[in-house]
Amino acid sequence: MVTDTAGRARPGFLTTLGRAGRALWWFWKGVTGESKYDAYVAHERAAHPDRVPMTAREYWRCVYSEQDANPGARCC
Repeated sequence: MVTDTAGRARPGFLTTLGRAGRALWWFWKGVTGESKYDAYVAHERAAHPDRVPMTAREYWRCVYSEQDANPGARCC
């Protein structure tokens, strides 16, 4: 770890790059909706530990069929 002129520890370039990469990955998962599946799995494991969560493919199939059946305020 690098220190500044006052002797305080400063994160190095690779640490900063790693943080930026993790932030970008977190953002990308939110944009693509992958974080919704992660939240579903976390909920299932916490609230229903006896059930096996749906696979990602099953989850998205269920989400899309629900959207098609109940379009709500969508325009299309």
